[in-house]
Amino acid sequence: MIDQKFIFEYFLNVTNVFVAHLMWGVAISLILWYFHSLYQRKHLKLWSLSWLAYSFYLTFAFSALYFADAEGPNFLQLLFTFLYTMAAFAQVFWLLNGAYNLIQKKSLSNKWEFLIYGLVIVISLLTTQLYLFFDDSQVIYSFIIPFGLKSLIVGIAFILAGIIIMRVGRKDKTVGKKLLWISFVLYGFENLHYLRGVFEMFIDDSHMFEIGYLYGSIDFLLLALIGIGMIIWLLEDERTTLEKTNRELDSFLYSTSHDLRAPVASLLGLINLAKHDIKEDQGKQYVTMMEERVKKLDHIFSDILNYSRNIKTEIKPVVFRLGEIIDDVIADVKFNEGADSIRLDFEEQLHHILKTDYYQLKVVLSNLISNAVKYHDNNKRDQWIAVRFERLDRDVQITIADNGKGIHPESQHKVFDMFYRASSEAEGSGLGLFIVKQALEKINGQIRLNSEIGEGSEFKIIIHDAAVKPLNTKNA
Repeated sequence: MIDQKFIFEYFLNVTNVFVAHLMWGVAISLILWYFHSLYQRKHLKLWSLSWLAYSFYLTFAFSALYFADAEGPNFLQLLFTFLYTMAAFAQVFWLLNGAYNLIQKKSLSNKWEFLIYGLVIVISLLTTQLYLFFDDSQVIYSFIIPFGLKSLIVGIAFILAGIIIMRVGRKDKTVGKKLLWISFVLYGFENLHYLRGVFEMFIDDSHMFEIGYLYGSIDFLLLALIGIGMIIWLLEDERTTLEKTNRELDSFLYSTSHDLRAPVASLLGLINLAKHDIKEDQGKQYVTMMEERVKKLDHIFSDILNYSRNIKTEIKPVVFRLGEIIDDVIADVKFNEGADSIRLDFEEQLHHILKTDYYQLKVVLSNLISNAVKYHDNNKRDQWIAVRFERLDRDVQITIADNGKGIHPESQHKVFDMFYRASSEAEGSGLGLFIVKQALEKINGQIRLNSEIGEGSEFKIIIHDAAVKPLNTKNA
């Protein structure tokens, strides 16, 4: 027969283990509940409840052990044994139900849930009363054997759950899922190890299976891995969902803008024909106004297409001359309205070379130079756009300056926001400078703006690690 003093010593030995596991269970439950309130996912709620049930299981098991009597069961011991058994089974059910909800993207019906809850209560009640089937109703029958049955069910459930999670999406390379199913399987085998210890105690009641610091540390490590695996899998699943949503949104923007440009182009053609057929001055004025509005709509679609295309383009750094890309940009904007009256102030030097993505930098310079043309000041005789190049150690600085209308100080910190326009009179979609900022982020670049109303604007572009030493530096 087990000595009462031995039970008390065993109680003191596992106190630290119980407390550490209890605190960890509460912490993970709160973290998962926070994510549930944030994302409104049912499996997070179920997992949070499972960890809360685990904490209650530890509390009730600790209480049952405290009130254990070597001579036989008492009311408090039986009550807490029933409660910890029920909490342990509830933990398993909520854990598996959460995994089912995550994998199958659907929940169990209320009928099945209530049926399982009733089954949990019945099984817990029966395991608590096992001592009635034995003549010797000491603590080994009233406490240890229910613990063994709990270990059997928990062990099998965790191993099966781990195998199911492993088989779902075998090609997935998510760290969280791998960590979760491995820790599930290991935790299941550890519970079966506890079952072996209970079986030895059943055969020999003088034997005491100890859950010391070694098993307590292993237990805690596996529980920590399970909790961390749940959180990582959640974050990876959210990231995958977000990436899919972004791809679908980009595809929608591109397809919609591309499809809408065709009827807009046709409409511009019809307007051009109408301008030649209409003889009345007032009619021509109306057609011209219509043409301006349709062209503005076409520019908006063009900007959206450029933004969508810019996101999908991969970075390919190459070495090229600044003059090469400036010539390319000027060829695109020289037919813009007012471009023929603006002087380009740029002298190419031998050291004007850099290494970065040609396409992304062209997007940046095209938007900045076309904006300088668009917002030029007709009241000034000498209208100019200046381009300067400077090498800063390993970085490159390109400056685009003009003596145009300038930007209001209160608008300067907003001009790089999506769809922002400095005034109601401003042309365009408000995407140009936003695209500039996005393109620079892709090539590890930054941009700064200095502007004064009536004086003009200056954009300083810094591209990190883009400097290239010229082969011949004598004339640089």
